[in-house]
Amino acid sequence: MDTGKDNKNNVCVAVIDDNAQLRDISVNQLENSGYTVLFQTGVGQEALQKLKEHDGWPDVCIIEEDFATAKLLLEKHPDLKILISSTQDDTESITDMLKAGVSGYILKFADPNEMLTAVKVLSENKKYFSVGISGTATEYFKSQPQS
Repeated sequence: MDTGKDNKNNVCVAVIDDNAQLRDISVNQLENSGYTVLFQTGVGQEALQKLKEHDGWPDVCIIEEDFATAKLLLEKHPDLKILISSTQDDTESITDMLKAGVSGYILKFADPNEMLTAVKVLSENKKYFSVGISGTATEYFKSQPQS
């Protein structure tokens, strides 16, 4: 099935951002780079509903700033790969999201291609953190008991 877009890696993404304009920019960037956007929404509860409705899961769920939605989705679906995109770079915010189980955390307004890099890395079952917060993430993971 050729949809005109070359989705070489068949990666599906969901975008949750309450700012419709910014959400559109992210969706366009993802689609222009060959990713499939499974759904987009501005509300966490709607995201849960859309997850129930779709046959397939998104490979990566990008959540803009909304920590409560990230926690809610991970509570219900702990295997979901969540990428937080946020302006919050303080240790408490980062650690809070790591404890919740996010797979990646990028800082908004950094390199515009960083989101694409992060989605690719998460879709390969790895973790991704912006340079600006990688030190905090490294310290967090070092302090966790090895399983």
